[in-house]
Order: sequence, then structure tokens, then C-alpha cells
Amino acid sequence: MIAARRFLAILSLILLTVSPGIAQDRAGLTVGATDSDLTGDDIVAATDARWGYHIGGFAETDVSESLSLNLGVNYTQKGGSGLLGTGLLDSERVELDLNYVELPLLVELKLPLGSTWSLMAYGGIGAAFNVSCKAALGGGEKEPCKDTGLGGPKTEWGVPAGGGLAYRLANGESIVLDVRYTWGLNDVVSNAVVRTGTWQFLVRLVGA
Repeated sequence: MIAARRFLAILSLILLTVSPGIAQDRAGLTVGATDSDLTGDDIVAATDARWGYHIGGFAETDVSESLSLNLGVNYTQKGGSGLLGTGLLDSERVELDLNYVELPLLVELKLPLGSTWSLMAYGGIGAAFNVSCKAALGGGEKEPCKDTGLGGPKTEWGVPAGGGLAYRLANGESIVLDVRYTWGLNDVVSNAVVRTGTWQFLVRLVGA
């Protein structure tokens, strides 16, 4: 909870520094799918990705005509399966289902292709607060992570980056098709060096 409060304080400070004379505020919704794999020193090999869903909302404000800040609040699913251990002969299969409330802060660059189409590129940092963590070791039944040898879940810090194609509607709203990848920066459980790498395939509706 301390990490969450610190992160929210930093986000608030960044957003407050944007000049009111430049800023134009918008909000929108995001839906899509996730494709996540396990990485980290204790993962000998990733075997299967976990497909999940992503849903949420965001607010954004302009820094200049082509640059904006975007803060999202999302529910997103991550995880996957792999071989956990020190080598192929000393490993067991692990499956992880991880569900998060995620707060990504993105810097977006817009490159107009005319009056209606634009290319988008962005990157940033995000914090994902775990709301559900289930694991299965050695092909067994899934149970809460804290009841396994993996230990309890941890807040995940990540670096999202990606791009998209935006189409401006007649009413001023925009539809954006996004593809982004988030590199997990820290372990997602307390007793193993396991991280995630997650693709997100998203559709965003941006208000006028």
C-alpha cells in the first residue's frame, strides 16, 4: 500500500505540472486481449502463454500539439506456464494466473497522416497491484499462490511501450487500435525469480 500511495503521488505531481493554457483533457475506454509469458532467472523455459482480457479507462491531457500524458486504470490478466528450476533436469512445471489492477502512465506521441488518421507511439511506466494469484506446481490443481512454495504475490512494476493507429470520427472522438508490450521489472511472487512479459492488443475509444 505504501508503494501504491507513492506512485499515485508521483502521478498527481506530474499531471499538475502540465500548463493549463496548453492542456486539453480527454477521457476514454479501453478493451482488448492479453498474451503473457513467464520470464526470470528461475524459469528454465516458457511453455505456454496465458491469454486473458484487459478492460479499463484512462484520462489524458495535452503537453503540446503532438505530445500528451495518459494515465490509465485497468483490470488486466497476466501469467503463463513454464519450467521452474535451475535446469531442464532439475525443474517442474509451474502455471501462474495473475490478475491486476494496473495504473500505467504513458507519454504519447501523435504523428498526423492527414485530417482523420494518425500514428501513435508511446512509452512509460506502470504499477500493477495484484488482486488474484493462483498457481499450480508439477501439474497439480491451482491454488492461491501464498499456499504454494512460490509465496504470496507482489506488486508488479513494468515498462509499457507500443504504438497504434488512430481514426478521428466526425463527432471529434477517436478510435485507436493499439499494440503494446510490458516488460515486468520485478518478481511477481515472493519466493521465486519469476517475472512476466505481456502483449496487449487493445481498442481505445477516446473522447472529443
